[in-house]
Amino acid sequence: MKAVKNLGLVVFFIFLFLAGTVLAQGFKVYPGAKIDDKLTKEANELAAGAGGKTPPPRATIYVTPDAFEKVKAFYKELGKEYLMPGPAGNKRILPSGKELKASFFIFDGAKDLMSSKSWCKIQRPYIGLDGKEGPDLTYIILSEKK
Repeated sequence: MKAVKNLGLVVFFIFLFLAGTVLAQGFKVYPGAKIDDKLTKEANELAAGAGGKTPPPRATIYVTPDAFEKVKAFYKELGKEYLMPGPAGNKRILPSGKELKASFFIFDGAKDLMSSKSWCKIQRPYIGLDGKEGPDLTYIILSEKK
């Protein structure tokens, strides 16, 4: 009887472990996306120079030629989409005539980006620090706090 009880506990803990693993998938790099070392370095240098009482989140910027919608669908499976407060559904058209597309995803169950330690922004195209439009690629900007 004791062996059956112990087996039941083992099965229960295995179930909890597997359920936690499935629910806490976290960020994964989009298949085929590559780190943009230059943009990652620029973003982290800018954040470090901003000052503040707490260390800034660490940014890693990935790039892929795949469509924005395909990348967004991938991250919808991994995280919770976060909608920025404000008018929803308004298209943002750039001076070039292209639409600026952006979505946010939280990977740690936080209620918003400020309290999250792991979130990303997906954007197409990239807008540089100088306000200029980058290449017509999809950018995945991962933000991680310690």
